[in-house]
Amino acid sequence: MKCNIVKDLLPLYCDKLTSEDSNEEIEKHLSECADCKTVYESMNKKEDVIKVPDKDVKPLKKVKKRTKLKVIAAILGTAAVLFGVFMFVFWGVIPISSYKLNYSVDAYEVKSYTVKSDVPDENGEYGYVYRTEFNDDFYPIPDGVKVKTERRLTFEFYGDCSCTNERFDTKYDYYVNDEGINDMKIHDHLWIYPVVKLPFDDRGKYPNQYSKGCIANEGNTLTIHYRDRTETIDLYQLYDKIKNQK
Repeated sequence: MKCNIVKDLLPLYCDKLTSEDSNEEIEKHLSECADCKTVYESMNKKEDVIKVPDKDVKPLKKVKKRTKLKVIAAILGTAAVLFGVFMFVFWGVIPISSYKLNYSVDAYEVKSYTVKSDVPDENGEYGYVYRTEFNDDFYPIPDGVKVKTERRLTFEFYGDCSCTNERFDTKYDYYVNDEGINDMKIHDHLWIYPVVKLPFDDRGKYPNQYSKGCIANEGNTLTIHYRDRTETIDLYQLYDKIKNQK
């Protein structure tokens, strides 16, 4: 039997699919042909063990580590982008432009007083309670308490957008007034952002409107931070201007 024929039959022989007559001829040939016997022994091995030198494994480990770091960086980068998009669209990052925000102002007076509390705080001390006409416990006014009349302004903002979000901050300048009493000047800061309305937003029919009340004492200010500029309003002067127009 020729070598080419034997080599063609060897896969069937290894799987025990050849006939007895063929087996005899193949085995006879293998006993006489060293080349075909080597091929048979190689095909008949149940497991081939491939050894990779350490010098080849180390670069593969470095490649695997770099790939893992790239995947982690991609995940973190995607999360950061999605968070940024959410903040920009639904929360607000850039304030509204001045030409897209209008407001109206109403001036009025409110009575107020400060009285010592009947309930001690966590340190056992009795502090002072500030009350206005908006408080349910304003009346009856305690005896001997000095009632003040406060100047108030209410701003109604209207954004040229479907929905707005607001950020508010207040800074205080403390000083001693002419009566020798500790007092303060209030400096309010306001940012209004055009955003997309969230599904659970319950601000009603006009989510692009925002109301802000301010005390219009002398020295108090309101600074509105627009995208293109800032506007600082002297609340004391604005109150007088509105009252004189009425």
